[in-house]
Amino acid sequence: MAKTVSILILNPNSSKSMTAALEPILADLQHPGLALHFHTGTAELSPPSVDDWTTSVLSAAHTFETLRPLFQDSQDGTREYDAYLVACFSDHPLVEMLREQTTKPVLGIFEASVMQALALGQPFGIVTTGRYWERALTAGVRRVFGSADMNGIFVGVQSTGMTARELHEKDQGIVAEGITAATSTLVARGARTIIMGCAGMSGMEEAVRRGDNGVLIRVVDAVRGGVTALEGLCRAQA
Repeated sequence: MAKTVSILILNPNSSKSMTAALEPILADLQHPGLALHFHTGTAELSPPSVDDWTTSVLSAAHTFETLRPLFQDSQDGTREYDAYLVACFSDHPLVEMLREQTTKPVLGIFEASVMQALALGQPFGIVTTGRYWERALTAGVRRVFGSADMNGIFVGVQSTGMTARELHEKDQGIVAEGITAATSTLVARGARTIIMGCAGMSGMEEAVRRGDNGVLIRVVDAVRGGVTALEGLCRAQA
């Protein structure tokens, strides 16, 4: 019988509602051989939304402190979890911090989704939240994958102008309009795969598809892609 793979999904901001919103979106991926666990950043210290480099660093540092006991007195991390998914769409510092502590697989949803988009073999773009991320995610693609445009397959990043927190707090009609408009811009640039570039966008695929400009597009949900990638990595190592 195949072993159960246990994945800890980490939301490094302090929004418990964002974490709770992920559970039903991932429910259909769960089966007797996969156990998903969730962790939210500390309410007193972690920022409510990760919107720039400062909040990225703060969220990583405070979340790491709450996880430190898992790695104490263990050479390969913890026996409790088989893998870790950092559910913040960025080149988030918590990913490398965890990799220093464990030999278990660690992925950020940013890395996982770009790998999935590359496997689909079509030009891709990223719909993101605030305008800060247009520059930051482009830089992240360059750092992680070695090229700013990946030989032309990466068409860029388009902002909705909203924070991750606003995706859930604003009128959902306004949120959907912003996602649709950003998607339409990327499709006009040639994108045929769209990555939903925020954990808070999980489940908003319909708004993305409304911006397809009448052409066939594929939509990558970064959190779902991260879970399936980590499960596969764990089973490949078994």
